Amino acid sequence: MTRGAVVAEQNELRSLYDLLQEDQLRKDHPFEGELAIAHKAIVHLFATDGERAEALECWIQKPGNQPCLFGRIAVAVHRMQFCFLTDRDLLTSDEHVARKIQTSLVAWKQRSLRPAKGVSTPAHGFMLVVASERVALAAPDQNLYRFACKIRDLWGCASTDPKHGTVYWETLYLQNPTDRSYVQFQFSVDFFAAQGHRRWWQDHQTPGGIAFTANSAGHMRRYAEWYLGKHDQRNWLLKTAMATIDSAAETPYGRATWLRPLANGHPVVERVPCPFAADEQLNPRLREKDWTRYGGHLHTDHSIRPEFFDERADKSPDVHNRDWLQDFVYLYDTTTQDHVRFSAGQNISQEEIFAVIGNPEEFTAFSGPIAAGDEQPEEHVAHPEVQALLSECRKWKLSAEELATLLE
Repeated sequence: MTRGAVVAEQNELRSLYDLLQEDQLRKDHPFEGELAIAHKAIVHLFATDGERAEALECWIQKPGNQPCLFGRIAVAVHRMQFCFLTDRDLLTSDEHVARKIQTSLVAWKQRSLRPAKGVSTPAHGFMLVVASERVALAAPDQNLYRFACKIRDLWGCASTDPKHGTVYWETLYLQNPTDRSYVQFQFSVDFFAAQGHRRWWQDHQTPGGIAFTANSAGHMRRYAEWYLGKHDQRNWLLKTAMATIDSAAETPYGRATWLRPLANGHPVVERVPCPFAADEQLNPRLREKDWTRYGGHLHTDHSIRPEFFDERADKSPDVHNRDWLQDFVYLYDTTTQDHVRFSAGQNISQEEIFAVIGNPEEFTAFSGPIAAGDEQPEEHVAHPEVQALLSECRKWKLSAEELATLLE
């Protein structure tokens, strides 16, 4: 399916929405803790998209809620683009949903192409969120699976079929401010759902309903090097990725991903020397761990994983009996083909970029936070209930010291 190719006024998504069934586990075990608070704010009938984004940003920042450190950093500095689909959107038409997603995707890529103080702020990632109480309380069965697949199809992202299974991709662009050339980054689309709460795949839980994320560690790296004056960030990427895997939740059913110990002092890919050999500041939890491969009962490149759509809370026998062996090397090893594609960035002409997102000379607006130096708009007065919920959410924000530690 080509991007945005949807039959006008088709309502397949609404039909799938109507087929959703109640999740018995959620009925017996309602949302709790920070997730319950953020969820109420996100699905509130009178919340704005800006308020939904703030609640989700705060929830992601809270330690223990989301292990992905790249995502936590991005939301802490407002470098995540959000697109929210509410029940009203879902019940309008497939064409409407596809158009709303495409509009937000283009806005994300426009703001991130050549960020400049006083002009635009970049977003390293994109998050598509279905904010719906009905969707959030639906059973993780084949009805929800088909519904989620339809949302992904309306996104229209590209896909490939490597040996480990189908992967869905997004692309982001960035200009090198020194020579004015452009590079593109590719990265996989991931899936999250409220149904993960209290199940073995808790690391992929989210308040609000279901969500898709597309985060570019390469765009984050090059922005830091080219625009913020940081040194080579390859080792930082690896340390952050390893710490993310190490932060997987310890659920009653075990972990979903884990760092692998070295085998007799050697990594799986023995040709790659340890990049941390001289790093005396390395987190002790990462020492003596494989810097080339990690393990998991889910593959982090997969999107809508069939193994999530099982109403039991524990891992199925099929999940228990398969350990994925997954790659760290592409993040830092310049000899690998994937390093250029995902981390360093592939050269691309401005004509190719402009064909996708338009000519920057013709942009009429930028999404995202108001760029530094601009006047701030008058503060919106939130609905009293939303205001109270956001006051709780704001307590979870990373402090300046915590953020600085993550960026080291």
